[in-house]
Amino acid sequence: MTDDVKPFEELQPLGDVPVAPAHAIASIALSLALKYHDINTVQEGALYQQYKLEGRNIGNLHLDMVFDTATKMEAWLLASSERIAQIVVDAIDAPEKTED
Repeated sequence: MTDDVKPFEELQPLGDVPVAPAHAIASIALSLALKYHDINTVQEGALYQQYKLEGRNIGNLHLDMVFDTATKMEAWLLASSERIAQIVVDAIDAPEKTED
């Protein structure tokens, strides 16, 4: 392998490169979905075995479930941005109160 080809070299941080708002919201939604599903899983082996012995119905977690949650969160975040923008527009359009 030549020195100039390093396919597994770490990517350099992007620093101050601007990111499109839609991409930023999508990445936030995916991070939140990963954290949500991480919190809702049983991660301790002994506790998992106890749940199995008690007959608790523990479902499997699949990647499509995480992406479905992320899609729902992204839609909510995009809608919330529109709501906030509408509040700002309404505030700008509101007539100023003058003191006499």
